[in-house]
Amino acid sequence: MTTSTYSPLHEPERDGARWVPPLDFALEIARDALAKQGEANIYDDRAVLTAAVVLDHALRGLVAALDAETGR
Repeated sequence: MTTSTYSPLHEPERDGARWVPPLDFALEIARDALAKQGEANIYDDRAVLTAAVVLDHALRGLVAALDAETGR
Protein backbone atom coordinates (compact mmCIF):
# COMPACT_ATOMS: atom_id res chain seq x y z
CA MET A 1 0.00 0.00 0.00
CA THR A 2 1.45 3.34 -1.04
CA THR A 3 0.15 6.82 -0.55
CA SER A 4 1.14 10.16 -1.96
CA THR A 5 1.52 11.77 1.48
CA TYR A 6 4.48 11.38 3.77
CA SER A 7 4.43 11.46 7.54
CA PRO A 8 7.58 10.50 9.46
CA LEU A 9 7.40 8.33 12.57
CA HIS A 10 8.94 11.13 14.63
CA GLU A 11 8.71 14.89 14.26
CA PRO A 12 10.31 16.77 17.17
CA GLU A 13 8.16 19.85 16.55
CA ARG A 14 4.95 17.82 16.55
CA ASP A 15 5.88 15.32 19.24
CA GLY A 16 7.42 17.85 21.63
CA ALA A 17 9.28 17.04 24.82
CA ARG A 18 8.55 13.71 26.38
CA TRP A 19 9.10 11.97 29.65
CA VAL A 20 12.48 10.23 29.88
CA PRO A 21 12.30 6.89 31.66
CA PRO A 22 15.02 5.74 34.05
CA LEU A 23 17.68 3.72 32.24
CA ASP A 24 16.74 0.36 33.76
CA PHE A 25 13.09 0.88 32.81
CA ALA A 26 13.99 1.98 29.26
CA LEU A 27 16.20 -1.08 28.85
CA GLU A 28 13.38 -3.35 30.03
CA ILE A 29 10.98 -1.70 27.55
CA ALA A 30 13.49 -2.12 24.71
CA ARG A 31 14.11 -5.78 25.52
CA ASP A 32 10.38 -6.47 25.73
CA ALA A 33 9.76 -4.70 22.42
CA LEU A 34 12.52 -6.70 20.72
CA ALA A 35 11.15 -9.98 22.05
CA LYS A 36 7.56 -9.26 21.02
CA GLN A 37 8.20 -7.58 17.68
CA GLY A 38 10.74 -10.19 16.60
CA GLU A 39 7.81 -12.51 16.05
CA ALA A 40 6.13 -10.18 13.51
CA ASN A 41 5.15 -11.78 10.21
CA ILE A 42 7.22 -10.07 7.52
CA TYR A 43 4.49 -10.77 4.98
CA ASP A 44 1.90 -8.84 7.02
CA ASP A 45 2.35 -5.13 6.28
CA ARG A 46 0.29 -4.12 9.33
CA ALA A 47 2.49 -6.27 11.61
CA VAL A 48 5.67 -4.82 10.11
CA LEU A 49 4.39 -1.26 10.49
CA THR A 50 3.40 -1.94 14.09
CA ALA A 51 6.83 -3.41 14.80
CA ALA A 52 8.55 -0.38 13.29
CA VAL A 53 6.55 2.05 15.43
CA VAL A 54 6.97 0.05 18.64
CA LEU A 55 10.71 -0.40 18.10
CA ASP A 56 11.16 3.28 17.17
CA HIS A 57 9.42 4.31 20.38
CA ALA A 58 11.49 1.89 22.49
CA LEU A 59 14.76 2.97 20.87
CA ARG A 60 14.03 6.68 21.32
CA GLY A 61 13.25 6.07 24.99
CA LEU A 62 16.45 4.08 25.45
CA VAL A 63 18.61 6.72 23.76
CA ALA A 64 16.96 9.49 25.82
CA ALA A 65 17.59 7.52 29.02
CA LEU A 66 21.24 6.94 28.07
CA ASP A 67 21.65 10.63 27.24
CA ALA A 68 20.12 11.60 30.60
CA GLU A 69 22.37 9.14 32.39
CA THR A 70 25.50 10.63 30.80
CA GLY A 71 24.31 14.22 31.16
CA ARG A 72 23.82 15.00 27.48
